[in-house]
Amino acid sequence: MRVASFNLEKNGESSPLDKKAQVETFIHQCCSNDNWDVDVVFLCEVHSARLDDYYDYLRKVYQDYDVHAFAGGHSNGYIVITRKGQHLEVVSQGHLKGLNRDLIAVWAQAVNGYTGFLFLAHFKSGQGGLTKSQLRDCTSLGGHWVATGDLNLDYTRVEELDTPGVAYECWQGQATHAKGGILDWVLASVDVKVAPFDISGWADAFDMSGPDHRPIVFDVVC
Repeated sequence: MRVASFNLEKNGESSPLDKKAQVETFIHQCCSNDNWDVDVVFLCEVHSARLDDYYDYLRKVYQDYDVHAFAGGHSNGYIVITRKGQHLEVVSQGHLKGLNRDLIAVWAQAVNGYTGFLFLAHFKSGQGGLTKSQLRDCTSLGGHWVATGDLNLDYTRVEELDTPGVAYECWQGQATHAKGGILDWVLASVDVKVAPFDISGWADAFDMSGPDHRPIVFDVVC
C-alpha cells in the first residue's frame, strides 16, 4: 500500500501562486496513475474556509478516488483521499488529547500486501510530552499499524517514545520542515515493513518555500 502525506500549511485563495502550485503538483502526482500511483493521500492543515472547496474539486477531478473531509479548528482540517476498488475504510477516532483536531484511522484489508491500520494526524506542536502521549495512545491497539502525518516530534528524538515501533524517514536525512528537522516521518509496528518511496528528485519543487513542510511518500506491507 502506497501512502502520501503533506502538511499544506493553510493553503487558501490568498496564498501565493508558488504555494498553490506545490499543493496542486503534489495531489496530481499522487492521484494520476502514470505518476506516483498512491493508494492513500493525507492532506494536513487544510484551512477551514477551503475544506468544502477541496472536497468538491477533488471528487470531480480524481474520479478513481474517494474523498473524505474532516473539520478541525481554524486551520487543522484534513482531507483523506483513498483509491476506489480497494478495501479502505476511513473513520475519525475523535479529538486527540489536548487538541481540537482528530486522529484518523484507515483500516486496510489486503491493499497491495498490507492488512492493518493506518493512523493519520497533525500531532501536537512543541516537541513536548503531549506529542509523545498522543503517539502512544494512537498506537496502543496492537496488531499491524502505521502512524504518519505531521508528527511534530523530530525524527532524531524517536528514542524518547515509549511506544513500541520502528521509525522511518523518507528524505534521505534531509529536513522536512523549513526551520530544520525531520517532523514528517513514519512510525510502524515491528511486524510491518515500510519502504520510503524516493521523491528526493522533487527537492526543488517541494523546497518548503510554499508550504513549510515537505511531503512524504512510502510503501507499507506486512
